Amino acid sequence: MPSINLHKRFIDLSKPLVQAPTGTTPQLSVLENIRLIAYDFYGTLFISGVGDIGVDDGKIDAPILAEVLQDSEVNILSSDAAVKCLEFYNTVVAEYIDKYKNQGIEYPEPDIRSIWQSVLTMLRKHEFVKFRESSVLYEQVSVEFEARMNPVWPMPGALETLNYFQDKGILQGIISNSQFYTPIVMEALTGYSLSELGFSEELLHWSFEEKMKKPGLVFYKNYLKKVNACNSEIKPENILYLGNDMLKDIYPAHTVGMKTALFAGDKRSLKWHRDDKRCADIKPDLIITEFIQLKECII
Repeated sequence: MPSINLHKRFIDLSKPLVQAPTGTTPQLSVLENIRLIAYDFYGTLFISGVGDIGVDDGKIDAPILAEVLQDSEVNILSSDAAVKCLEFYNTVVAEYIDKYKNQGIEYPEPDIRSIWQSVLTMLRKHEFVKFRESSVLYEQVSVEFEARMNPVWPMPGALETLNYFQDKGILQGIISNSQFYTPIVMEALTGYSLSELGFSEELLHWSFEEKMKKPGLVFYKNYLKKVNACNSEIKPENILYLGNDMLKDIYPAHTVGMKTALFAGDKRSLKWHRDDKRCADIKPDLIITEFIQLKECII
């Protein structure tokens, strides 16, 4: 199978999205001694069509899967292939999650490439499809799947804000539920590398690499270990974490000692979780509704 330009596939399959106001009133103040700003990706740095990464919140259906298989050069041998693909996908995801939970991981994050390898192998075994074995294939299927199920686009003001803090010399990182394609789509749709956007490589925390995800506290504690290895003088209270979800973002970041900012700028992604007791007594240090408001709050 020829090499696939995954950056180009995201560009080809993406179109601009408009921020959807939430009606929330911003709560801004000046935070001192912030030396590192870490961001959530889906629904915060980027508008997300489903409000989060597609493998978590996207709604999968057979027609989407038929398109994914066809555009990934998988030869469909049966009219039932897409329906069976959906069935096998759900089965494989559940098996991977159970496997990791049995290893003691509370919130597992399997690698989507492994998921698709298992799904396609099952489809081929039952003679629903035919394809040429290739690691590139599993990456392409993953990208074709995510781009259709969860369209994304840079959040208005995000790039301007990243550049502003980069110029000020404030460290920037990411803590995100993610897959291998998350940094790819970020680079593809901004036209810049992660380092050009102001991110320090050692301060990027992707769930697919850690095999665990939000809102697990261990996931956040492991990020603090990365920060300490990068700069032992940065304490949790010197870190501001910006995310759109009170349970997945604000609760764990607050619990491990970080300052927190709730991004309440898009109704597709804003999640209050008012009925979850973990969020009941937590108040973010900031609530912002436009990304550039963050510039007013860090001195």
